[in-house]
Amino acid sequence: MYYAEPIARLIEELTKLPGIGPKTAQRLAFHLLHMDKPVVEKIAASIIEARDKVRYCSVCCNLTDQDPCSICSNGARDHSAICVVQEPRDVVAMEKTREF
Repeated sequence: MYYAEPIARLIEELTKLPGIGPKTAQRLAFHLLHMDKPVVEKIAASIIEARDKVRYCSVCCNLTDQDPCSICSNGARDHSAICVVQEPRDVVAMEKTREF
């Protein structure tokens, strides 16, 4: 084994992310190790918080931390029209353009 067990485990876990191969996982792991501990703790806490609090909206299935989401609960929106997107992340792109 080339790396201490905690580093090897971190690299292994990072490779589970989409688009992250072994070399990128190595770079990320060493970058994290060189960061100040409070910054790394904030990153870790934000991952845990997102995983614990984010869910699908019961109306539109968008990712949200409130149900219904801010889009569905907005009374100023036209609820007679819908825009179908493939992934929840596509909603952000549609919202930024303000058109569909």
